Amino acid sequence: MNETEIKLMFPAEKLDALRYFISKKEVTIENEMKDYLDKTYEKIVPAHVREYVESRLEQNTAQEQEASQSQQPEQQTERQTRQTRRQRGQIAEVSTNTLQSQGENTSTNEEETQGINMSM
Repeated sequence: MNETEIKLMFPAEKLDALRYFISKKEVTIENEMKDYLDKTYEKIVPAHVREYVESRLEQNTAQEQEASQSQQPEQQTERQTRQTRRQRGQIAEVSTNTLQSQGENTSTNEEETQGINMSM
């Protein structure tokens, strides 16, 4: 849902007094103003228009949720790709170590079977 910032002028002395007394109620000016705007909206905007607006808001919310869910598989795929790269690196190390140890064994085997060669 898109939100718009509202700016207005208000005397500094009144705002200071309001902040002081509103803090004692453990609420914020922003929340009080939002509540007031919601009540004014319900009072002034006709019911059928409110229904239309709310249906549009629900559609937008659903679209935003779908978009965020479609991004999650992309992020998971990215993680899997990173893991796969990491795993490939680990496999390469293991393969290199295995080949080196097999190379040592192969040289021993070659020494043992030097005179025998078979080919097809």
